[in-house]
Amino acid sequence: MEDVTPQASASMQARHRLEQPDWISIDEVPLTPLERAYLHQVQIENLLIFTPLLIIAPLAAILLNLPGSLIIALVTLLLVLAGVVSYGRYRYALSFAYGVFDHEFIMQKGLIWHKKIALPYTRLQHVSLSQGPLERYFRQHTLKCFSAGSGSAEISLPGLGDDTAEPLRKHLLAKASQKQATGEDEA
Repeated sequence: MEDVTPQASASMQARHRLEQPDWISIDEVPLTPLERAYLHQVQIENLLIFTPLLIIAPLAAILLNLPGSLIIALVTLLLVLAGVVSYGRYRYALSFAYGVFDHEFIMQKGLIWHKKIALPYTRLQHVSLSQGPLERYFRQHTLKCFSAGSGSAEISLPGLGDDTAEPLRKHLLAKASQKQATGEDEA
């Protein structure tokens, strides 16, 4: 009968098991918040979204000969909606943070549902930078990290400045290439 006992690979032999008190929580790792320019960009986006709405809606109500009290109620409702959505988008922008570590890239985000993603370099396949018109004006980039087996970006991190985005992209690709070339498996 053939022996089917699993044999430890070379990378597994060097590993040792950590007991729960020795585990490091993802909440304990130091993360870097996004730059203030990204928050300004979000505020300008909010203005660009809601200003036309706050101008067009009352004008349309006046052209439709709606009563004055209904126009005031409509404008008040739109102002409250604009304030709540703008504040929510601003707080969501504040929730973004990231960290570059020896074996993985970590990103956190979320206002109501908090999400922390740790992407090991061994699974990193592609990293891209994109920039929309407002991002160009504020000199910001969105970093997208694609992992093995995923059709969409595993990590989408907006708000990286010109001085951070390209060096970070190059670093992540270099780490991924290095980890894959050495055959390290970060299970």
